[in-house]
Amino acid sequence: MKRISSMPCLGLLAALALTLAAPAAAHQGGGHAYGLVKQDLKLYFQTLADARAFSGAVLVARDGKILLERGYGMADYEQGIRNRRDTVYAVASFTKAFAAMSIMMLAERGQLDVDDPVAEHIPGFPNGEVITIRHLLNQTSGLYEYLLSPDLWASFTLAHTPMELLDYFVYEPLGFTPGSQHQYSNSNYVTLGVIIENVSGLPFRDFIRLNILDPLEMDHTSYDPFELDFPDKAIGYDDITADPPVPTSIYAHPTIPYSAGGMASTVEDLYRWDQALYTETLVSAATLEEMFTPGHGDYGFGWYIDELVVDGQPHKQIWHWGSFFGLHGYISRLVDDRVTIIIQLNISPVSDSPEELRPMAEDVAAIVFSHD
Repeated sequence: MKRISSMPCLGLLAALALTLAAPAAAHQGGGHAYGLVKQDLKLYFQTLADARAFSGAVLVARDGKILLERGYGMADYEQGIRNRRDTVYAVASFTKAFAAMSIMMLAERGQLDVDDPVAEHIPGFPNGEVITIRHLLNQTSGLYEYLLSPDLWASFTLAHTPMELLDYFVYEPLGFTPGSQHQYSNSNYVTLGVIIENVSGLPFRDFIRLNILDPLEMDHTSYDPFELDFPDKAIGYDDITADPPVPTSIYAHPTIPYSAGGMASTVEDLYRWDQALYTETLVSAATLEEMFTPGHGDYGFGWYIDELVVDGQPHKQIWHWGSFFGLHGYISRLVDDRVTIIIQLNISPVSDSPEELRPMAEDVAAIVFSHD
């Protein structure tokens, strides 16, 4: 089954957009900059959509002003439903940031400490005396990746409890001494979900709803383990250039990704989340600083922290990528510039790499900065 990537044409499209915008910039004052950027962003994504190289939704903002917020292509080709700015997508590993925030909220309330051993909150957890919550948060535990388990794949369509998910990885040998190196493993964030539930006494779904989603009015976001909240969310596709387009053939029960990747949201709601992270609405500034400080491997607590290089200039970036069958996305927070780029596609990724959508983020950022 062929999978379509938008990556090869991104640099060309960005160059086209910037070339068209440059003459106008030479004759316009600074007060017109936002309008010019909006025009160029529309051209960039519309050209991709016309080539069937982009299907999904995008939101781009700077200094609290939205520059582009719209959907492109179809959320459901069979039913004729278009992607819109309020279309709900599975956001996959964006979920990790919500799990990390939940842990830090519990820490601020004195219900746990990030340096607690896992065994303190999950009794009997193998190696739980040497693995700490901090190791889970910054992906340095050495836990085996549960998504590699053949036994899990044999039951991929079935509902699982959080404790049943633990059984797929806790008895495997550690890959390294906890804290000694970084290795991304979804098992870390499944374990954090169990800790959140054990400490708070609430299911993960309810904890994030009461403590994060409701306060931020993120009404189109949830962990929806039985697919009841958003029956019209976007369908994932492996090939949108075929006639008819080919939906993804792989189904995973939503309880499988759980607190490592089971949430769904819209670009609108994710922007509310982004903006809240500049404030102390959820946790203190000191806690946010701890979350956004990288450990091994440029990974903080639920976020990567590095630099996005745009036209040779580095910009501090707090970001994450998410991939689920037939869908993938990227959220880039250029925090020193107050620029937000949120991209959700209902097309399968090609490489299943966190770096796959970075070129698109670079192109979009170049457009945003092009009229400074």
